[in-house]
Amino acid sequence: MLISKAQIMVKGETSGRDCEAGQLLKIVYEEMPDCPRCSAPMSVRDHFWRVVIGMDGVRRKIRPRRLVCTCETCALHTRPQRNLPQGVVPGRQYSAEVHQAIAEGRSDVPCAPNTIHRIYRWLLSLAVFVLSCGLFMPDCENVNEVAGRAQHPLERLRDKAGGGEQWFARVVERAAGRGGGLHWV
Repeated sequence: MLISKAQIMVKGETSGRDCEAGQLLKIVYEEMPDCPRCSAPMSVRDHFWRVVIGMDGVRRKIRPRRLVCTCETCALHTRPQRNLPQGVVPGRQYSAEVHQAIAEGRSDVPCAPNTIHRIYRWLLSLAVFVLSCGLFMPDCENVNEVAGRAQHPLERLRDKAGGGEQWFARVVERAAGRGGGLHWV
């Protein structure tokens, strides 16, 4: 799984006849990534359809690409890798913005309460996984932490990722580049 910087533009609207009405988006990638195993250039093999729901609750269809390595001896030459744009969480229907809002405890998200609970449980397991793998190794630990008072895993993950506007998208980008680790959670 590869996460790349890309610009997402509205291409058109989908009618509600065959499926639920929504938007059709076009992805314009900034550059072609190198192979994560051998650093050779990658090439586009094909595309696939994906539905993403944003904070406004609108279903958007995107068409990310699948890439293969150009080096014939590389294992990824015959195993296509999905190349998602930033803000899309692998294997999840809702965008990274919705996941971040749920992690922060906000209730203005466009999903049912049971879905919020399910996403929250997934976020907790992701936080424990990412923190235990050491993907966000700190330069120095906070020595002023009160002993015996543990910080919540999602708060710790936000702090390790640097906080700010798109901290969850940064977590997803780093975790997805670790051999598809998001599929194990």
